[in-house]
Amino acid sequence: MDARDFFGYKNPDEEPGRPDPADDADGERPPLFEEAVTLDDPATLKRIDPEDMLGKVAAMPAQLAQARRVAASVALDARHTDVDAVVVLAMGGSAIGAELVAAAAGERLRVPLIVHRDYGLPPGAGPRTLVIAASHSGETAETLSGFAAARERALPLVVLTTGGRLAAGAEEDSLPLLRYKLGGQPRAAIGFGVGLVHETLARAGLIVDADPLGGAATALEELLERTGPAVETEANPAKQLAWSIFGRIPVIYGHGAMAAVAHRWKTQMNENAKAWSAYEPMPEANHNAIEGSLNPRELSDALYVVQLRDPSEPEAIAERYRVVEELLGERATNRSAVWAEGPTPLARVMTSVAFGDLVSVYLAILYQTDPTPVTLLAMLKERLARATGSDPTGAT
Repeated sequence: MDARDFFGYKNPDEEPGRPDPADDADGERPPLFEEAVTLDDPATLKRIDPEDMLGKVAAMPAQLAQARRVAASVALDARHTDVDAVVVLAMGGSAIGAELVAAAAGERLRVPLIVHRDYGLPPGAGPRTLVIAASHSGETAETLSGFAAARERALPLVVLTTGGRLAAGAEEDSLPLLRYKLGGQPRAAIGFGVGLVHETLARAGLIVDADPLGGAATALEELLERTGPAVETEANPAKQLAWSIFGRIPVIYGHGAMAAVAHRWKTQMNENAKAWSAYEPMPEANHNAIEGSLNPRELSDALYVVQLRDPSEPEAIAERYRVVEELLGERATNRSAVWAEGPTPLARVMTSVAFGDLVSVYLAILYQTDPTPVTLLAMLKERLARATGSDPTGAT
């Protein structure tokens, strides 16, 4: 029996994954390869990226510097430093900052760190758990829920935000409040998200031999000089990678600190390029994902694997990547390797994040899609608010 008969698709044009010819008439289909715009014309970039997401990526080093100044002005007491664990209450763009800090610190973290992306508090949070409530807007429903629970139980608390109810609650209880100023989308505040969490933990003595933010900022500036919008495609590896991914679904591989960076790449592809994406941590990917690279055969050219590599990765991981390269090569899988740059683990994390952010915005421009608005996320919040009677403005 033919598969189309079994599933009821009598006409090949009705098969899943095939474009609907009617879509061509409304002008809403993604542009074809030959219809993509240039990445080297400033007027085109400004037209498609009117709120300047590219400029916000370029502001990452300045955000790190400002984060250091904000953190230095806030005092912590013994309750915030003499702890057995850290819980970061955050969602979306606010949560990834803590994940990246933990990844960069690695074994230098003196206590376990949990990023809690949910309502309330995780099991086990107690009097010797430092709770960091992070919300760009100060109105994230899940973070406010955990913050309220931590206040009720009198747990040691630190707040990172631009304002909202989270800042008001911190001021009411005279809690350490690391307040910064930045409008726009939470994901564009990644320099603050990383810098404030990193400096809070470092100043609390919870990271041994913490990396200096200055070194990370310098490495970022050097990377951005070579990959920013003013550098033409011929000499710009970020633009070149965006062209390679265009029209395909990126799957991002990463190990250790680069696994957290791969997660950031995935979410930036989603929110900036409005594109499907996935990420796979190594070596776990070798136990399942690699086997899924065969079917459906007719869609093999629709994927693009990006391997995020760290020069300091263990030899066992490097050997796994060599074998993966051989296997993917046998299956003619589209792929690239991106190597982290910088003198410290934090610098390598941040340069890899910035490179991925740029690729995601360049990809949005190739798709002729404004990278800043998150229309579907806004619709989701509004519909959830109608269904639950909650505040629809909650953001990360």
